[in-house]
Amino acid sequence: MKLGFAAFEFINHAARPRYYSSGRPLASTAGRPIQFYQRRDQPVVDSNDPLGWFIPRCREMGFDAIEGNLAPYLDDPNEMDRIGNLLARHGVAISADYGDDFSNPTKDPEEFRTFARKARQLGVSVVGVGGMPFSINRFVDDPSFERQMEMIRTGVAPMVEIAAEEGLKLGFENHADYRVTDLMEHVVRPIGSPALGIKLDTGNCPLVIEDPVDAAHACADVCYATHFKDMFISPVTPDGGKIVGAPLGRGHCRLDEVARILSESSFADELILSIEIGWMPPNEDYFEWLADSVAWCRTTLAGYLAPFAQDGMAATTGADTTRTA
Repeated sequence: MKLGFAAFEFINHAARPRYYSSGRPLASTAGRPIQFYQRRDQPVVDSNDPLGWFIPRCREMGFDAIEGNLAPYLDDPNEMDRIGNLLARHGVAISADYGDDFSNPTKDPEEFRTFARKARQLGVSVVGVGGMPFSINRFVDDPSFERQMEMIRTGVAPMVEIAAEEGLKLGFENHADYRVTDLMEHVVRPIGSPALGIKLDTGNCPLVIEDPVDAAHACADVCYATHFKDMFISPVTPDGGKIVGAPLGRGHCRLDEVARILSESSFADELILSIEIGWMPPNEDYFEWLADSVAWCRTTLAGYLAPFAQDGMAATTGADTTRTA
């Protein structure tokens, strides 16, 4: 398995203002807690070329993979070549997502074929998908749960067929809406294609009352992608039960056990553990949490992860070590 991270989340935190020009912490009118304690420098990500900024830095950050947005690059062959060369030079794998609202589809399935072919050029082997807005989930009555599953099967089936034809796999994410067991029983198994599996978001499991370890067992053979996330659960607080994020290894998702289960699966060599940080309590620093999470993974999960070379050479590919962008 490789260790990666969700670039979109990193970008969001890098772009989020911290302080007024006076030096006081930014007061939020959106009800978000004020951040007094920021311990790590806030990186300046090139918003016009995020992958070009990230890829040369991945290994020094402790990653050998990245989950990134391909959209800014797909329509320019020169940019595709440049990103592909960067990935090869630094020995970095890449994964990506593609989505539509299956309750109200707006995209022609052939749009996915175009995306799939271009993504394959960059070495993408798995595309994460999800299909419902947050307002539709297993706890609402309208549409019924059975109807929701029908809409997902109808929406994803053409994409599965295209993925199989283009040599890709799809990982359907338990996106804080369904249990992995729901998706296995009502979507993955009925469609029955080796091109369709699960993108296991470990931190989303508690939100739908599912144990992440049970979820890993349920989908291990078809777990093609992940959001590797930890959550801290307080069953009783003054204002009700609460689930918040935690640095990896410090929450209740038993990620070491999840990693062990996934490491024994048939897809383990290609699987990316893509770190995502859950909802952060007040006065915490995303970049501190990310660094701590990487350190935990590189030590506790070392026996499950692919050999890692920080100097830019992909230990398993012999990629060029020249560190230029």
